[in-house]
Amino acid sequence: MDRELIIRLIEQDIKHNQLINGFNNIGLIVSEDHHLNIVEIVSDLMGKTSDDWFDHYHKTMLDVKPNMTSKERLSASQKLFDDLSTKK
Repeated sequence: MDRELIIRLIEQDIKHNQLINGFNNIGLIVSEDHHLNIVEIVSDLMGKTSDDWFDHYHKTMLDVKPNMTSKERLSASQKLFDDLSTKK
């Protein structure tokens, strides 16, 4: 498993979710139409398929703050990777 690649993918997903969540917050509901499904790539790379794993990933993305800095995104990506690594 390529830890750094997975963290970079998660970081990009967080960045994308910042944009989508920001649009939703101002009334431009676009979340259903513009998902990149990076979660599926991350799941494949990590070999994880449980509902608990997906639920944790999605909950984390829903909680993404639109004003996170790149340093905060990287830190959040690393934490999410570590959290997801312990799930089945």
